[in-house]
Amino acid sequence: MGHHHHHHGDAALLLNVEGVKKTILHGGTGELPNFITGSRVIFHFRTMKCDEERTVIDDSRQVGQPMHIIIGNMFKLEVWEILLTSMRVHEVAEFWCDTIHTGVYPILSRSLRQMAQGKDPTEWHVHTCGLANMFAYHTLGYEDLDELQKEPQPLVFVIELLQVDAPSD
Repeated sequence: MGHHHHHHGDAALLLNVEGVKKTILHGGTGELPNFITGSRVIFHFRTMKCDEERTVIDDSRQVGQPMHIIIGNMFKLEVWEILLTSMRVHEVAEFWCDTIHTGVYPILSRSLRQMAQGKDPTEWHVHTCGLANMFAYHTLGYEDLDELQKEPQPLVFVIELLQVDAPSD
């Protein structure tokens, strides 16, 4: 329980979660935030493949605005909640996540990209028969995501935790 001092040499701090390896790239400040249900967690993220080029799939900095999720809100990519709640504010960490955690990523990524382009992803569901239709045509509308969908693979998420806001009353 009592390890407060993280040294930069801790290559893989396992989060006691099957199929996840964590490496702290830049230590955060203060104690672990209080990640209670309803907390709003704001962060930047970069998603990369585990290939030699470490091909970037998504990068919130390029979009220009950070991502946020609400703890306990059954976010589409459950593993992100696990990753984020292991972090201190201003920490930057790299998480290797095995395929069991990344299968839904292409669908999530598609929504994020549409939001970034100012399209409302929920609107898309209204005009089609939702996911069934998408799978009928075997396309997410982005070549790289289609490829990930066909061949699920481990991914690396580099996450910078910016702030954690207590639940709004």
